[in-house]
Amino acid sequence: MSVDDYLDLLNYAKAINDGQWQEEIIESLKNLKASTPLEKDEQSVRELWSRFDDVNASLLDLFNKLRENEGSGEQSRWKEEIWELKLERVKLSNKIQKKYIRTI
Repeated sequence: MSVDDYLDLLNYAKAINDGQWQEEIIESLKNLKASTPLEKDEQSVRELWSRFDDVNASLLDLFNKLRENEGSGEQSRWKEEIWELKLERVKLSNKIQKKYIRTI
């Protein structure tokens, strides 16, 4: 049941003066998870954006390492990490785009 359903029941319990039922409904409301599906979607989008920002920061660090350490034996490993992060960034951007398209 949704919060609105519980509130309707609470109003009805008050109207018929049933104190015990009112207490039970209030307790149920306290135990009910407060977040709605829309709030969960918003949280999910924030988490996706946060991860997207982390990936970009990691990419920037790796590009700086490549630029500052030309000829290093680590360059091939860094380039592989860059490609993996770029792929992850594409996947994240697709997920973010789907969330925005779905919520509009």
